[in-house]
Amino acid sequence: MGAVEVVEYTDPWCSWAWGTEPKLRRLRWRWGDRLQWRTVMGDLVADRKAGDPSFDPVAAAPRTAGHWQHVHEHTAMPWPVGLRWAPASSAVAARAVKACQLQGDVVARALLRVLRESCFVYSAPADSKPRILDLAETVPGTDVRRLAADIDSDEVATTFWADRDETRRPNAYVVSLRETHEGKGNAKPDGDGWRYVFPTLLFRGPGGEHTVPGWQPWERYPAAMEAAAAESLGPGRPDPEPEEAFATWPLLTERELSFLCGEGARPPAGVVSVDWGAGTAFARPDAPRPSPAGEGRLTARTAGGP
Repeated sequence: MGAVEVVEYTDPWCSWAWGTEPKLRRLRWRWGDRLQWRTVMGDLVADRKAGDPSFDPVAAAPRTAGHWQHVHEHTAMPWPVGLRWAPASSAVAARAVKACQLQGDVVARALLRVLRESCFVYSAPADSKPRILDLAETVPGTDVRRLAADIDSDEVATTFWADRDETRRPNAYVVSLRETHEGKGNAKPDGDGWRYVFPTLLFRGPGGEHTVPGWQPWERYPAAMEAAAAESLGPGRPDPEPEEAFATWPLLTERELSFLCGEGARPPAGVVSVDWGAGTAFARPDAPRPSPAGEGRLTARTAGGP
């Protein structure tokens, strides 16, 4: 099967990127063996306290959550109705992902996912080094001592700034795009220039470069993959049963469960329901979660459970 290079521009605090997680999980599940994936951290949230020393992340939380509620109406992914604080910046979390990439893409991808979950499921975004390291302790395979050192290293600073700069060199396709729907993929003004919106995926192969920017229907992703390399789709892996899904991913939202496993799919016995009143997620008992998450309602409400 033809291999396809995938470049993903993203940010842990982008609600449209969070909303696209079901599609990207399906993409990786079906055809991951032929995708050469590179994650670029785009730095969505500038350091708010640097720009305004009086910035209060707790006071800003309701307005931020309100915006994410609007996005939830399009994506059906959970939004943090009880958001405890608004993320103060993206840079530290992005540097943590770049630092984890030194330990391998699997560990880095897992950390990026749990950073999203800390915000959109548990309402407690891990937006500082202590919070990130606390969360990383729960991610299997992570060398937290190394992560703590690498976050502040010159090597990681260089890769983070390279990612940030690359994000601000959008291709001609998105610069000229004139979409009007919610979550549109048009290049976004940023300072004196432009950047990719999040998420944006580039698919590259013998058939050239094909862009899927912003909030797009599922069909755009396999179509771009096939356009990049005509033989890349081929027969993919069959969609997972719920037991397979939870063996692969420690946490799935209700939307992910139905999208990946089929409408009416139920979580297996022993999986815990995480319900904060703004969208349900299902987690294995060993799933990573932030320690300061508060008192979310955790129950054993599962298809095979009591």
